[in-house]
Amino acid sequence: MSESKSKDKKVKDLKAGNTVDTTFLVMEKELREFITKEGFYLQVKLGDGTGSIGAKCWERADKVASLFKPGDIVRIKGVVESFKGDLQLIFEPGGIKRSTEPYDVADYLPRASKNIDFLFDEIVKTAEGMENEYLKQVVFSFLNDPDFINSFKNAPSAKIHHHNYIGGLIEHTQSVMALCETIAELYPELDRDLLLAGATLHDIGKTAAYEYTFRIDVTEEGGLLDHIVLGYQMVADKIKGIKDFPEELELRLLHLILSHHNYGEWGSPVKPLFAEAEALCYADLLDSQLKEFMQIQKREETKGKEGVWGDFSRGLDRFLYLGRGKGKAYSNSKK
Repeated sequence: MSESKSKDKKVKDLKAGNTVDTTFLVMEKELREFITKEGFYLQVKLGDGTGSIGAKCWERADKVASLFKPGDIVRIKGVVESFKGDLQLIFEPGGIKRSTEPYDVADYLPRASKNIDFLFDEIVKTAEGMENEYLKQVVFSFLNDPDFINSFKNAPSAKIHHHNYIGGLIEHTQSVMALCETIAELYPELDRDLLLAGATLHDIGKTAAYEYTFRIDVTEEGGLLDHIVLGYQMVADKIKGIKDFPEELELRLLHLILSHHNYGEWGSPVKPLFAEAEALCYADLLDSQLKEFMQIQKREETKGKEGVWGDFSRGLDRFLYLGRGKGKAYSNSKK
């Protein structure tokens, strides 16, 4: 089979010039007005477990749009083109139809590449090593709750930016915990248990802030209250059920959750006001921004981006340097 023609190609494998005949999840659908003439064309966002791609149908947009809805799996035949550096799939009115084959929508959602059960076990193992029984009770009031565990293992960490895929939250949480363990070793004056409890719980509000039935989206609670406030409420409620929980310890733990984004425009009502809060803030920022760098790098390489500079990242507020060697800054070769 030639490179330009393939059945059931994944998004990550698509290149300009490919002819595809495959199934995708419909993530978004919109009729848009032509700029230079009257009428509408159909813009669709399609996805699978490896990524997403925009698709367009130029003719009979109303009729084609009535054939499917977001959340459907469709079989589509079309050609991949490059437009302003991004790939898009162009298809004819007869080139798309709802799939009649059995499917699980979860198979079409982007997922963490790491083993989720392993990450959860690592989180539990680290939490079991905590010596403060009050903090341990709060943490395990979540880690022993089957409903929370299910949400925790599946939730994304963001809609657009870092770890924005199924399992992204638990992957991010485990990384932040590992970073905080290292920080506690370097700075033994810190309260290790408080820092690790904050690392475990800092983003649990995201289990309520995002929904991911057929795409990652923000819930009403997530949009109106933000994951930081939701997480604060969840932890505060658990603490109420723990007898004689020390008042100052409660204040410190809740402060870690409220301050971990540092800036009001990022959702934090207060800045970090003691050392453990500052440590958590920067551990969270380090993992989230490094992951975003790597995701953008991978996305640009998948698109076959030419040149040393990537597109502008709104999340990072800068252009990213891709280098001349597809992500490798230099070679150790002496040739």
